[in-house]
Amino acid sequence: MRDLLRVVGPVVCVIGAIFTAIGLWSFFSAFGGGGPPRYFWCGFVGLPLVSIGSAICKYAYIGAVTRYIANEVSPVGKDVVNYMAEGTKGAVREMAAAVGEGLRTRASSEEARFVPVVQCHKCHAENEKLANFCKGCGTPLAKTKPCAGCGEWNDPDARFCNYCGKVVGDLSNGD
Repeated sequence: MRDLLRVVGPVVCVIGAIFTAIGLWSFFSAFGGGGPPRYFWCGFVGLPLVSIGSAICKYAYIGAVTRYIANEVSPVGKDVVNYMAEGTKGAVREMAAAVGEGLRTRASSEEARFVPVVQCHKCHAENEKLANFCKGCGTPLAKTKPCAGCGEWNDPDARFCNYCGKVVGDLSNGD
């Protein structure tokens, strides 16, 4: 199919060029006093034929042209990349080390800044989540009061369950 297009495309292009030339010759010869242009219509037939022939040639030769360009450009591109990479290896290593150091420093500072906290139910002081007693008043921070409805544990001074909303009471003595 490609071979057929490689023949048809140029033939249609040449026929279109001939028709266009005849139309233009007829048009410009009319200015010399030869009467109205008789073959001017050939230009209106020739120009679309040139366009169609060019499009056929484009599709017939696009693979060959692309391969040619790739074969010409690829070695140059490869040499440029290798040259640039060779000259920047040290800088890339330094940049990667700096980025890694920055990420490690940021992670450690974020860990220090975002230590999980729990608020004391009595004095409202912020304590570390793993603390057993409040650092402000010494009150136990553990949830020690079970809910009579759902059995979940609540703060020692809770009147209502944090989970189900029912009145909190000790399951053992029926509060």
